[in-house]
Amino acid sequence: MATEITEGGEATLAAIERMRDQSLELGERFDVDFADHDPAEGQPAGGGGIAWFWETFGKSFSDIDHDVVETIATPAKFITITDLSGTHTGEFMGHAATGKRFTVRNVQVIGFADGKARDRWGSTDVLGILQQLDLL
Repeated sequence: MATEITEGGEATLAAIERMRDQSLELGERFDVDFADHDPAEGQPAGGGGIAWFWETFGKSFSDIDHDVVETIATPAKFITITDLSGTHTGEFMGHAATGKRFTVRNVQVIGFADGKARDRWGSTDVLGILQQLDLL
C-alpha cells in the first residue's frame, strides 16, 4: 500500500475519518450542498445517499473488504484506490444470493471544504462483479 500525503493533507485524513463516523450527524460530516457525481441507481441525494448506498450494498454482500492499493490526501481531496471484495449473500440488482465471491477495483475521489465532504466521484467495476457472480 502506498500513501502520499501532501502538505496540509493531514486535515483531510481527519475529515475522511469524521465522514465515515456514523455516530455523528450528517451535517457534521457532509456539506449541505454535497454532490455525488456518480450515484447508484435509486440513491438519495446528499450525504445521506452515501450512507444509504453502503447500507444497501452491505445487505447484498457479507464480509466486505477494502484492500487499499493507494491513497493520496491533499488539503482538498482524498483519493483512494482499493480492491473491493465480498461474498454475495443477499439480493443484488434483482439477483438472489449466489454465495460467490467477487474482487474488483474501486476508485473514489472525495472533495472536502471546511472539514466536510462536499462532493464525490467514484468508479466501481459493477460489470466485473456481475461476471464474477455468474449473473451475466
